[in-house]
Amino acid sequence: MSGALSGIIGMSMSMSMSMFMLVTVLVFQIMDIVWNTQVYGHQEFTQRIEERQATAIDVESTSDTTTDCLTYTATVANTGDTVVTDFTEMDILVQYTGSGENQVASRLVYTSNWTISMSPDSRDPNAWNPDETATITFTLLLALKDNTLGTVVVVTPQGVLDSSYFSCICAVSDTGYLSPTTQAADTGGDGDGFESDPTNAFADDASSATNVGGDGDRHRFYDYGISLKSSCGISGIEVRLDWWLSALGGGNSMDVELSWDGGTSWTAAKTDAVESTSERSAILGGSSDTWGRTWAAAELSDSNFWARVTTNGSGGLTYYLDWAPVKVYYAP
Repeated sequence: MSGALSGIIGMSMSMSMSMFMLVTVLVFQIMDIVWNTQVYGHQEFTQRIEERQATAIDVESTSDTTTDCLTYTATVANTGDTVVTDFTEMDILVQYTGSGENQVASRLVYTSNWTISMSPDSRDPNAWNPDETATITFTLLLALKDNTLGTVVVVTPQGVLDSSYFSCICAVSDTGYLSPTTQAADTGGDGDGFESDPTNAFADDASSATNVGGDGDRHRFYDYGISLKSSCGISGIEVRLDWWLSALGGGNSMDVELSWDGGTSWTAAKTDAVESTSERSAILGGSSDTWGRTWAAAELSDSNFWARVTTNGSGGLTYYLDWAPVKVYYAP
């Protein structure tokens, strides 16, 4: 009896010792996991801190790229030591007053509302390396109000940020030469205007619109695609005629008139009376010539702004017109 009891006690002690050892091993394993997790978390945290400390950007400038006050570019320099590769982890934030006087604060979505490019991008293509300058193009959800400032904030994946103002303000400039895209013969002369290839006057090339025996003929050119901010005032309008004659007959010329209401009303004509049998460029109007009136930006829309060319003479010569562009000068 005593032997059996001793056996049971020994077995119990052995089981207790085994259980103690098992629990001890499990505790040490759990402590090891916790320790390693804490060490890894601390290392990751330290790495993030170091990356953040090594990251720096500078929003050097912003500019608007369209006249509708919606799309802008920001020039941003990577002035730190961190390479940025995951642009989906970046944030572009904007705050501004909309054209309807509403206050807007929004986060723009990568690829949908903003894109990034590096130029040149010869080192590690599609990566924003230290000492590289990126161009960020962003489009607002609502247009910025004319003559106001907005704020754009660029945030890196490391949480480092810089900001700058952006604006929709009219500056002194011009549109450059804009070509017409639509044409039609007008009344006058024999009524057919430039009867041969009139669309050749849409571009500066070796092809020309032709008006045979066109004494007194008139032709309309329009849809110039002129677009200005509503805060801009028009300081001058210039029309260029690249034209020549089949022969020198004396008294031949070309006139231009401008319409601001779709052909209902016209300015006084301006005339180029220099005859030539080789193509030459005649400039009518200029940077401070408003053709005898005050223009509103809306009057330069495709539905309103037309140019009418008239060929004058009495010798029955052929008139050639290679190009009839318009340039608009504007200022705040």
